[in-house]
Amino acid sequence: MIHALFTLGFRRPLWVVALVTAVTVLAAMGLPRLEIDTSFGNLIPENDPARVAYQQVMEEFGSDNMTIVYAADQNLWTPEGLRRLNELQLALERIDGVERVDSVFSLRAIRGTEPDDADARAVSQIESMPVLADVPSTLADAEAARDRALANPLYLGNFLSEDGTATALLVSVSDSDDRPDFDQTLNDALDAALAPFKGDFDGLFQVGPPRIQSELANSLSGDFRLLAPLSAAALVLAMVVFLRSSVAALVPLVTSALSIIWTFGLLGWLGVPMNMLSAMIPSLIIAIGSTEDTHLIAAYFRGLAEHRTQAPDQARRTAIRYLASHAGLALILTVITTTLGFAANLFSDIGLIKQFSIAATVAMVANGVVTALVVPPLLSQLGPERLPRAFVAEAEAKAQHKPGTHLSGRIVNLFRRSQRRFPIGILLITAGLVVFFLYEASKLYVTNDPLSYFPGDRPLVQDTRRISSELAGVRVFFVTLKADADRAFLEPDNVRKLAEIQEFARAQDAYDRSLSLADHLSYVNEQFRGRFASSDLPETRALIAQYLLFFHRSELESYVSHDYRRANIIVRHSISDSHTLNEYVRELEDALGTITGPGIQAEIVGENLMVNQAAESLMVAQLKALALLLLLIFILMSIMFTSFKGGALALVPAIIPIALMFGIMGLLNIPLNPGTAMVAVIAVGIAVDGTIHLLARYNERCRKTSDYVQAVHDSMDDVATPLISSSLALALGFGMLLFSNFTVVAQFGALAAATMLISIIANLLVTPILMTRIRLVGLYQILSMRVDREVLDRSTLFSGMSGYQRRKAILISEMHEVEAGELLVEQGVVGRSMYLILEGEAEVVRRDDGTSRTLAMLKPGEIFGEIGYIRAVERTADVRARTPVTALRFQFDRMQKDLKFFPTIVANLNFNISAILGERLADTLDHAKPGAQGSSPAGGSTG
Repeated sequence: MIHALFTLGFRRPLWVVALVTAVTVLAAMGLPRLEIDTSFGNLIPENDPARVAYQQVMEEFGSDNMTIVYAADQNLWTPEGLRRLNELQLALERIDGVERVDSVFSLRAIRGTEPDDADARAVSQIESMPVLADVPSTLADAEAARDRALANPLYLGNFLSEDGTATALLVSVSDSDDRPDFDQTLNDALDAALAPFKGDFDGLFQVGPPRIQSELANSLSGDFRLLAPLSAAALVLAMVVFLRSSVAALVPLVTSALSIIWTFGLLGWLGVPMNMLSAMIPSLIIAIGSTEDTHLIAAYFRGLAEHRTQAPDQARRTAIRYLASHAGLALILTVITTTLGFAANLFSDIGLIKQFSIAATVAMVANGVVTALVVPPLLSQLGPERLPRAFVAEAEAKAQHKPGTHLSGRIVNLFRRSQRRFPIGILLITAGLVVFFLYEASKLYVTNDPLSYFPGDRPLVQDTRRISSELAGVRVFFVTLKADADRAFLEPDNVRKLAEIQEFARAQDAYDRSLSLADHLSYVNEQFRGRFASSDLPETRALIAQYLLFFHRSELESYVSHDYRRANIIVRHSISDSHTLNEYVRELEDALGTITGPGIQAEIVGENLMVNQAAESLMVAQLKALALLLLLIFILMSIMFTSFKGGALALVPAIIPIALMFGIMGLLNIPLNPGTAMVAVIAVGIAVDGTIHLLARYNERCRKTSDYVQAVHDSMDDVATPLISSSLALALGFGMLLFSNFTVVAQFGALAAATMLISIIANLLVTPILMTRIRLVGLYQILSMRVDREVLDRSTLFSGMSGYQRRKAILISEMHEVEAGELLVEQGVVGRSMYLILEGEAEVVRRDDGTSRTLAMLKPGEIFGEIGYIRAVERTADVRARTPVTALRFQFDRMQKDLKFFPTIVANLNFNISAILGERLADTLDHAKPGAQGSSPAGGSTG
């Protein structure tokens, strides 16, 4: 089936062209349906219970997402400066979608005046007035307004900097029509409104969800335009350098282009949106897809090398058949493992990762199908008919077991010398490094702040930092309290609880600013009673009710509900590290229960907190996905190579890079985020690809030799060039992600590139040492083997063995094919091998004193040489093929080695060999009796 799939392209080229063209056209029609999703909602788990509480708080107290327009100028508090600020506010209010703009023109000042006497029982006079009733006409009026504003502690950090030179306009928006382009449209409108005023202020900009969403969308678009061409250039460079063939560079470009169209077209039809991680998909297709193309091209070259004597018109077809037989299964397995690596995140609760996982899984499947269908016919039409000159010398060197002259051969030989001299030392050093880096990995922490997705030098990040340093952090969360009793937050004790919570938050020394009903009441109390106030807060319910009359309801709606059963503390901060923020929030949550006591329920909500909590679950989810993937690969490889040792060996070159990668992250203080967290599961799926090709080739080599060490070396020589070139191409392809507009993508690219380089060392240095200690048999070879069942049934060598055991016994032997007239066994030569004829006929010929006589004719199912298998003796006769013969060779030393790998099968063979020898001995004794006819037992032993 696999052979038929990979040869379909040159057997039915028109069919394949029609199929690929039809799918490509259909996919292209889905491209216009692609959507871009840069919302913060896809950073929050869909089933997060905090969503409900968050929505309820937003409905009660207003959104925690608003745009801050920052305006700073040394001459802000002048008639001209305030006039321009007022015009700016009016321009913002005219924008479609803007509900409200709060600024210094919206603020009120409350001032108390002390009486002339010093009677502590006297009461001040309270004066309530707007900070700015209108644009002042004189400098004195402007400065007086500034003094009124700065005297109100409620406004410092929220609307004004400490020195009053910077102010914030808080823009509240509403998307009542739920327009998909709302953020982009609003951001453009905000920028357009600010543009005419840029020259009037020393600093003027806006920061909020619309700008962040717009930046994400523009950066995503820029990544799509930049990263794919860079990855393609890196691919061409790697292919030309290592495979030295223009066709080797062309084939991956064709398959990558088709795969990209298929992938994004299908995603358009499926309605899966693109997000910032999806910008990696074209680069992943180019980098990962090229590895499979490289292995197929290398197999094609090996096919040319092994059939160099064929006519040119037959060379391509023979090489394609060789490719299908020797690389087809490995490619299917690698596509499966790579797809599993990406699919491990399909069940993630975080929309960002789930969307990327769907896109990447579709991409890997599409690329696998395209590769299987397109590469063989491309090579059959464009592939060289002769082995490239650069590979001729390499092929001759391999045939003579000499060091390769190609760069990959030199690398392999460098590692081989170390393997021969220090095998145990290499394993111990590797184990030590894994342990050390796993310890460093324990220092990992998680972050998931959207602003951390951008490089630190981006204007958006710089503007955010400026607001945080001069005003307060742009990140907000709410501490909400809900009381069982009506009008609970008119009671002094409950208001005091708000103040205690804020005091605890201040003691944490983590947040920039907090504001609540308690702050408003404290401010009025201080103004009302001045130095005569016995505490910051009013002591009676009546006094609280009186103080609240000084505020408009719009000034309090963000801090207390209409029925005074619910209160809200707004906390602003500039913490971008999710792990640190989550620790502080947990401390605050623990304190809430103690402070509020019975009768009041408290909770902390905020969109950025839900994003941060998702980051915490991200690590757990990735560890589960990684464990599941490793288990699946272990099971799959164990089945495919019919050995648990084979499954375990396939994991070694994947686990080593992952352990080192996590350790490097801990050592260099690189956080886990939606980008870096996925490196592990993706890299496992990719890193195991090279191992699969290596193990598959080793399995083939073991069929032809009992020298397993040499089989390992030959396998390394065969696979080294595609393995090294594909891994370096992957590293280069991932390295191109360093040019991404997103920090998380760049970090993913850097870590993935490093992982690919480490996987080369693991595959070339560690894996060969372990390979010499195992023996593999492929399940596909067992199932696809074509052997006459009647031959096996007649052969006493396989007596009592199941069909599966018989096939596996055949595969652990050596297959020999000889032409008519060729010798399988030569008289007088010492040998320790036994043969079973599968196809053809052979004759046993005894040579004595220059004469020859035929002792027996051997047919399929018969064995010979069994005595030599048991004991080293000279062969007593020649065994010559009368027709083309296919025979299995069971070599004693090899079978002794295989006893520890396949004890049941070898034990059955040895038992049956003993039975055969017993029968031969009985036949010999019968012929030795007086009157017996003939001189040789049936079948004729050749020693």
